[in-house]
Amino acid sequence: MNEAQRNRWDRCQKDRFKQVMSVMTDNSVLVLEPEEQARANAYALLSHLFVAPADADLLRGIASVRESGDETGGHGGSDFSLAWRDLMKTAGDTHQAAVADEYHDLFVGTGRSEVSLYVGAHVARSSVDTTLVDLRRFLASHDLQRRSDVNEPEDHIALLFEIMRFLISEQRAVVAEQRCFFDQFIWSGSVSLCNAISKHPRARFFRPVARFAKCFLIVEHDAFNM
Repeated sequence: MNEAQRNRWDRCQKDRFKQVMSVMTDNSVLVLEPEEQARANAYALLSHLFVAPADADLLRGIASVRESGDETGGHGGSDFSLAWRDLMKTAGDTHQAAVADEYHDLFVGTGRSEVSLYVGAHVARSSVDTTLVDLRRFLASHDLQRRSDVNEPEDHIALLFEIMRFLISEQRAVVAEQRCFFDQFIWSGSVSLCNAISKHPRARFFRPVARFAKCFLIVEHDAFNM
């Protein structure tokens, strides 16, 4: 795949996952509590990082975030805070072309990807079909539906993170509903996916991305189970 083809693929990938779901909801936006807004922002960032290679603006934005208790969720010297600082530094030291090369090497390839970004690839094979059926049922119950012209499975990690952001910031779903979605469709498969990325010998930029994602998911899991 030459550079022109790769750039076209990246644009199509962003558009495809941006429009995978037709969202049926009103456009009124209520102000979220700071903690909920921070959670929604984290899910949005992770979705952007996994849907397609980060561009220069996104890398610059991550690297330039003012570090404070707000940005690190008040976790101080925790694994979460350290993972975020590592991601900030890596984003500042990495050129977008290198991120694009790595993204394609790890997640696209010329045939089968080195690491699948579909969560179903990281759970027991016997449960994949059932999980997709349950996922589609969950989405329908929350006024989300698959576009008729899209063939992508709904369990792409970027889409799952975007759905979680949607539940928090747009549908204002109650905690029990958020926890249901997180536990059933995100938790185990996404952590395994992050581990697979972290262990890959060619993961450079995406190693701290995976570490930050895993630490964030652990924080979410612990909070849901308090």
